[in-house]
Amino acid sequence: MRLLQGTPEEIAAFLKLMGEETEPFEEAVAGAAADAAAEPTTWAGIEALVRGRARTEEIAERVLAYLKGVLEIGGVEIEAGTSERTRDGLSNYVMVRDAGKRRYGAVAYVNAINAGLTLRLTPHDVADTDDPRIELRDVKDGHKYAVNCPLRDEETIDLALQLTRRALAKVR
Repeated sequence: MRLLQGTPEEIAAFLKLMGEETEPFEEAVAGAAADAAAEPTTWAGIEALVRGRARTEEIAERVLAYLKGVLEIGGVEIEAGTSERTRDGLSNYVMVRDAGKRRYGAVAYVNAINAGLTLRLTPHDVADTDDPRIELRDVKDGHKYAVNCPLRDEETIDLALQLTRRALAKVR
């Protein structure tokens, strides 16, 4: 077994140089990207995006566990972010939004590559906790997205969901 790291294009080029078959790999990558681009608001599209972008399977599993937990909260929508710089038109982020009226932006952004989580919370919103897994961003006063809670392990997912509930309460 060989472990390869790189973009899909780099891996395909390496395999081609090595004289190995690349068609199934290229088709699988193209299929996953097409699924995610076609339906960035469906669970299948979100899962394809996360699995296609995550650095490791463990990261993908943590991000997906968080997103499943968010859906269980209810009254939310998840959606892939968009980008003009990527081939599939999607960013590396999945947005969590309140399903009600769209008066505000997303309440959370989770990065599919590294399981980074940024929440629509201020330092005041988390002043009642000194949990070291909560990181304050170095942003200007009044910035609405000032709290990070990277999904570094499974235990952090519960904390991230609690913080997501706080952010939802603010916009509701």
